[in-house]
Amino acid sequence: MVINALICDDEKKYVDEIKMCLDDYCYDHSLTYTVDTFTDGLSAINSSNAYNIAFLDIEIGNVSGIEIAKALKDKNKNVIVFFITAYEKYIDDAMNLFALRFIKKPIDHKRLYNGIDKAVDLINEDEISFYLKDSKTIKNVKANEIMYIEIGDHKTMVFTENNSYDSSENLDFWERKLTNVCFSRPHKSFILNMEYIDTYQRNEVTLKNGKIIPIAYRKQKEFRKIFWDYLRRRK
Repeated sequence: MVINALICDDEKKYVDEIKMCLDDYCYDHSLTYTVDTFTDGLSAINSSNAYNIAFLDIEIGNVSGIEIAKALKDKNKNVIVFFITAYEKYIDDAMNLFALRFIKKPIDHKRLYNGIDKAVDLINEDEISFYLKDSKTIKNVKANEIMYIEIGDHKTMVFTENNSYDSSENLDFWERKLTNVCFSRPHKSFILNMEYIDTYQRNEVTLKNGKIIPIAYRKQKEFRKIFWDYLRRRK
C-alpha cells in the first residue's frame, strides 16, 4: 500500500507538524508514502494528483477546507479527510463529507497518530480487489466500487455504479471476503455497500442509483444497529 497524502494549512508550522507526525507513522510502519504540502487552498484544489488521505485546515485564506475536500473527492471519492481546526461552526458541512476526524489546534500528536492508524486500516480495506467478468472482459474491481451483490435464479451478480459482473461465487463467499464495515447483508439475497445508501426505511433501503433493496423482517433491528454504528464510525 502507498499513502498519497495532502496537507494544506495557511500556517506553515502546522503543515510541518502534521508532516512530521505522518513521517514518523510511515517510518514506524515501513510504509511507502508521498506528501504534497500547500499553504494556500487554491493550489491544493488545482493539484492534479489523487490523494487517499488529506489533512485540511478549515479556513485557508479565501478558500475553505470544505471546498478543498469536495475537489479532492472528485478525484478520489474515498479520500479520507482530517480537518485541522479550532472552528466548530463547520462541523455539519464536514460530516456530510464523511470527515474521519477533527483535530483541534494546538495539535495533540498522540490523537493525530492514532487517527492516521485508523485511516490506514480503512485504506487497506478499500484496496482489496477482485477479478470479475462482464459480457466482454475480465476486470479488476476494488471492493469500495461494489454497490451491491444480488443472487439470481442461477447466478450471482456484482453491481458497481457503471457496470455489472457475473460471479461464480455464492453470497456466503462474498460475505466472508467483504470485511469492510461498510458492507452488510440485510436480506438473504443481497449484500450492500452502505456507502451508496441514499435513503433508509425500516424495511428497505434505496441506493444512489435508485435500486431498492429489501431488509428482511428478522434482520431489521440488527441492520438498524449496523447502519447507525457505521455512520458513527464515519464521524
